[in-house]
Amino acid sequence: IDLGTTVLKAAELAAQQFCDVEGFEVEVVSADDTCAAAGAESAAQQLLGNDNLVAVIGSICSGVNVTVQPTYEQAHITQVSSGSTAVIVTYPEGRDPFDTFVRTVVHDGVQGVKQAEFATSVLEATSAFIAHDTDAYGAGLADVFEGEFTDLGGEVLGNQGWEKGQTDFASLVTSVTTANPDLVYVASFHAEASAFITQLRTAGYTGDFLAGDGVITDQFLSAAGADAEGAYLSKPAPIGESAALTKFQTDYLDYAGFAWDTTSYAAETYDAYNAIFNALTEVAELDGDNLVIDLDALNDAIHAADFEGLVGNVSFDDHGDIEAAPGKPQIVFFKVESGAYVKQDFE
Repeated sequence: IDLGTTVLKAAELAAQQFCDVEGFEVEVVSADDTCAAAGAESAAQQLLGNDNLVAVIGSICSGVNVTVQPTYEQAHITQVSSGSTAVIVTYPEGRDPFDTFVRTVVHDGVQGVKQAEFATSVLEATSAFIAHDTDAYGAGLADVFEGEFTDLGGEVLGNQGWEKGQTDFASLVTSVTTANPDLVYVASFHAEASAFITQLRTAGYTGDFLAGDGVITDQFLSAAGADAEGAYLSKPAPIGESAALTKFQTDYLDYAGFAWDTTSYAAETYDAYNAIFNALTEVAELDGDNLVIDLDALNDAIHAADFEGLVGNVSFDDHGDIEAAPGKPQIVFFKVESGAYVKQDFE
């Protein structure tokens, strides 16, 4: 199951459960941006071609968002991303944050720091080699991890990037095995990470492997097979169990046919829809047989969200980031054991 399918099913489930606005059905439509800057604008234009479009859940990919944020802002369409984690998305270089962007997932300034803490305190790594894709997500997460890892006393023995779609990592593998770090840290997606770890293990590297939310998917397990054993992965997650989250788990399995946490961002997507729906009920007005929605008022109402969601309390700061719950873990860690992700005890 890919990330796109996971979030689409969560949005569809939410639409089914939250029903209508003033008697008007809320329809979920989708467009595939291929999680790449090259597909970003065409997917945005596909959605914007719908005259009744009022908001967008997405993109879950940061490289897409840095490309299309100006497009959506010009169209007065609010994006509520449930999976885009690069810091640059809400802290763009050379300008203020985009007015029409918020996210229900914590950014990599949180994940990268917790990964470095996990690497040093749990894995007891004193050296690391960093490998990442070169888009906004991979480069941004790698930068955060490197900064925190070195601040904690770790030594970075190398830092190399790759382009999405790369399959041959022979040169990088040689660099890693020559450096022989305690840990290989990867900020990328499952397709490249699975090929990379397989080539690493084939070359004889036996150290630890740590990656983030772009990698922790069923595809990583199936593609890497036995080579994934012992790998550590992290992802943003709900801050605790609740009756609503328990119900969502059951409802999602019934609707989608697979578990909500097979990949990341199902709960965050449900909360993204909730934020939009609540705002719609607040600003939508009937005009005869028509439903009128002021897009700027809708954007303001989404930004003003404050409700208990599946991931915890949902409210946004001045940059559009979800406000962290004090003292609550928002990143969880897993280890691959016997072909499955086993949650680790770390906060």
